[in-house]
Amino acid sequence: MHDRKRILVALALALAAPGAGAEERRDAPGPRAAAPAGDRRVPLEPTAWPFTAIGRVNVVQGPSHRSHCTGTLVGPRHVLTAAHCFFDGRLNAWVKPHQVHFVAGQARDLNAGSAEAVDLRLAPGIDLRAESRPGRDAIGPGMVGRDWAVVTLKDPLALKPVPWRVLPGADLPGSTPGAVVALAGYAADRPYLPVIHRGCSARIDAPSAGLLLDLCESMSGESGAPVLLLDAEGGAALVGIHTAVTQADRVGTAYRSASGIGVAAAAFAPTLSEMIRP
Repeated sequence: MHDRKRILVALALALAAPGAGAEERRDAPGPRAAAPAGDRRVPLEPTAWPFTAIGRVNVVQGPSHRSHCTGTLVGPRHVLTAAHCFFDGRLNAWVKPHQVHFVAGQARDLNAGSAEAVDLRLAPGIDLRAESRPGRDAIGPGMVGRDWAVVTLKDPLALKPVPWRVLPGADLPGSTPGAVVALAGYAADRPYLPVIHRGCSARIDAPSAGLLLDLCESMSGESGAPVLLLDAEGGAALVGIHTAVTQADRVGTAYRSASGIGVAAAAFAPTLSEMIRP
C-alpha cells in the first residue's frame, strides 16, 4: 500500500506525487484538463543502461504510511530525486535517512541492486513547512526550482550511473539533432515496473532560469523521474528531473498529465560535482 501525496504549486501545478495508496488525501482542486488522448507511456523492462540506474525511492513514514518516488543513480552512492518526496505532511517535518531505501532497476520482484540511505541532502533554501506555504498542501513558485534532493546510500551499487548535462536555454530535442527526449519512472499505475514516454520534448530554463518544462506523459509516482536525452549511439544524459504535472486529470486515486514542470540540471549540477568526486 502506498500513500499518495498531491501538493499544489501556487494552486496551479500539482507535484508529480508519490504512489497512490492507503491514506487518500483530499486536496484543493487544481486546473483540470481532458485526459490525454491515448497513453504514450509504455512498460519498460529495465535490463539495459540507463534504465538499470533508474529506480524506486521508497519512503516509510510509519507502519501504514508509505510512499515512493523515482530516482536516478548519478554516482555509485548517490541518487537524485525530488525533495518533496521526503516531506511528511503529517508531522510537518522531513523524514530521516533511515526511512529511505533505493531499489535500482526494479522489475516486479527483481532488481539491479538496492541500498539504504544514510544521508539526505536537500536543495538549499527549500521549505515545505505548513507555515511557509501559501495554503494547505500548496507551496510557492519560489520553491519549484528547489525541489530536488540527493540521497547518499550506505553501500555503493555496482551499476553505471547516469551523467547529468547542463544545457542552458535548450529546446529539446530540436536544439540537439538526432537526440530523443524521454521520461521514465515508476508511476502509480505500474509501481513495480517502469514506464517510459519516449519521443516527448522539453524546454530548459522555462518558464524561468533553473526550471524545465516538459511535454511528456506522466502520472503520480514519477516525482524525481529523470528527463533524459538519448542519442543514436546509445548514450544518455540527465538534463533535469520531473517534479510536477500541469493540467492534471484524476485517474482513480492518482493524477495523470501530458505536460509537466521540473528542475533543470544547472540547479543541482554544482552540488553533484561537489559530492561525487572521481
